[in-house]
Amino acid sequence: MGKRVDSGIVKKNIKNLTQYIPTELPSMGWYFSKKQPANCIVFEKNKWTCMFQYVEQVASGRELCFSSELTGCQGAACYLGFETPNKKAGSFLAQKEKFKNCVEYAEAFYNEIKAIKTTSKYLILGRIQDIPDEKSVEVVNLWINALSLSGLVTLTNYDRPTNNNVHIPFASGCQSIWTIPYKEKSNKKPKAVVGGMDPAMRKYISSEILLYSLPSERIVELTEYISSSFLTGKNWRNLFHNYK
Repeated sequence: MGKRVDSGIVKKNIKNLTQYIPTELPSMGWYFSKKQPANCIVFEKNKWTCMFQYVEQVASGRELCFSSELTGCQGAACYLGFETPNKKAGSFLAQKEKFKNCVEYAEAFYNEIKAIKTTSKYLILGRIQDIPDEKSVEVVNLWINALSLSGLVTLTNYDRPTNNNVHIPFASGCQSIWTIPYKEKSNKKPKAVVGGMDPAMRKYISSEILLYSLPSERIVELTEYISSSFLTGKNWRNLFHNYK
């Protein structure tokens, strides 16, 4: 399931990357744990809660802890790999949320999820800078604006002859922040995922922010090309200066 990339390595590479591509919130990462971290945010049992309500708290230094018993909502339970999708969920997506034209299309959406089953007791989301160095980071999340998106999309296509190495799927917030980029780890040429396209989760984050997620090993690859890429050129430096 991709290469193991320890948090210490990810921290070093994220620090380098954000010198050239600004982020709106601290970079975050996901890791598995056998133990529940101290002082982490834990969802209340039998209470529906969207994980994106806690993004600001995670950005401030708290960790968000998921387990098979506590995932916040049923959707997250299947998107994070703790459960299989509910066969009746199609009517909710099509008839209540109206994100699909009919139940048939909504059911096809759920059939495509195929989230990788979580084998560890806990799945943790935290700031990259706070994750213990010895922990293996699975997925990295960058919270960015449109300028940074242009830089990341260009960099992500820099080291390959193809030009479709970033995709913007219709997906729930949970899928775009974890499910899809985690599945990309098993691909020989993993793609980056632009997220935050789920109208149901947009009320919890600024309208200026998008989500850019990659397997941790892909972030490490991309930072190796910074010095030879457009990021060190005058045009990009001027854009970056104007942003700051």
